[in-house]
Amino acid sequence: MPAIVSITSPIFILIALGFAATRADWIAREGTLAMGRYVLSFALPALLFNALAQRPLDQIIVPPFLLAYVAGSLIAFAIGLSVAAVARRSHPLDNAFFGMGVSMSNSGYIGYALVSQILGAEALIAVAMAILTEVLIIMPLTLILAELHESRGRHGLARTLGRVARLVARNPILQAITAGLLFAWLGWRLPDMLGRTVDMLAGSAAAVALFAIGGALAGQRLHHGLKAALAIAGGKLLIHPAAVLLMLSLVPAFDPKLTQAALILSGLPMVTIFPLLAQRYGQGELCASALLITTLLSFVTLNLGLWAFGIGPPN
Repeated sequence: MPAIVSITSPIFILIALGFAATRADWIAREGTLAMGRYVLSFALPALLFNALAQRPLDQIIVPPFLLAYVAGSLIAFAIGLSVAAVARRSHPLDNAFFGMGVSMSNSGYIGYALVSQILGAEALIAVAMAILTEVLIIMPLTLILAELHESRGRHGLARTLGRVARLVARNPILQAITAGLLFAWLGWRLPDMLGRTVDMLAGSAAAVALFAIGGALAGQRLHHGLKAALAIAGGKLLIHPAAVLLMLSLVPAFDPKLTQAALILSGLPMVTIFPLLAQRYGQGELCASALLITTLLSFVTLNLGLWAFGIGPPN
């Protein structure tokens, strides 16, 4: 356990540092938001591009991993959606963000830092596959359901699908993953000058991303609906990894490091933009509370989970 905590603690210390610096006005909250945009638009895409482009294509896509992670995430999404609909006595489409909160992890920011340190760089393809799941399946599904509920059918399914598809296609992380897969497939390499530039951007991703998470959390407050926020947090930290674990037991065995990565990634807090996406649909405050609670609780649940499953740093 001490070896595990020694790796996870710096990650949460950086988040706490960003939180404290923003709350103390040492750094303006707009500054940490700009850091988050930098990571989202430049540093994390560079990191994922490097993780993919430097490997053969047949070592990047692991079908059993994708099947287990996609299915586990969809099970968690369905449970979150259904339980919220019953508990709130509301239409299922009004609870899309409950499903998202339970099933979409912060794979790019916290996930990269944890997986790279605990399992090594070779396991980073798991982060890319998890992000593909989140960007291509969980986020579009959430937005489609939310848009259908918001429009009450006025815009039609085709128009809603078109809006969501344009939003997803503009995502720089998805564009970087696509480019990385293309380079891996064709065996291309960047010119040395560009390669070094991408390396520098990638190297800045972890620390800046974690600091920016803390800054984003500094602007969140625990509002009304605390019980619902706690329910989302419990679902994210317990139901999502349980669903992925179930699916891992049903698919053919693959690299144990990727199996461990799937459990780590599914046990993370939800993605930082969770309340920002929900704000447009009138659920921003609740989702912000859920994000704050989940991030705080995850320090305990992640360490206990890593210890329980015997997942530790490489020798």
